[in-house]
Amino acid sequence: MLHEAHTVTTPLTLAVSAITGDADVQAELRYDPSDPLAVSLAIGVECEEPVVWTFARDLLADGVNHASGMGDITVEPVVDSGAVREIRITLATDCLATMIAPRDRVVEFLVESFTAVPSGTEMDRVDLDAEIASLML
Repeated sequence: MLHEAHTVTTPLTLAVSAITGDADVQAELRYDPSDPLAVSLAIGVECEEPVVWTFARDLLADGVNHASGMGDITVEPVVDSGAVREIRITLATDCLATMIAPRDRVVEFLVESFTAVPSGTEMDRVDLDAEIASLML
């Protein structure tokens, strides 16, 4: 049986450092219970077509407390004077972009997402027969 849960969205202002320079951009963290293992980071939500990166919810959760991830996406706490107030998210493909997000907003988002779909129950929300059928098309 699939369960109903609400989509979680948390707006953020990210400090972005990329090859093209530094800027503050509007972004959103998004969690859709229909894809229970993933979160999305939509960058430039004020634009007509924001850039959306989707990655493991556990990667984001792990990155709140210690460096996490390899390859295209890494997440790690930023320690400043012994305290962690920010999270660094690095996206690397054709170019490299580093984003700094407020830790409290990321934690708030994660609490809401784990309230919507608790850890360990994600697969209860996946209809494997439907997923396999969609791959057969």
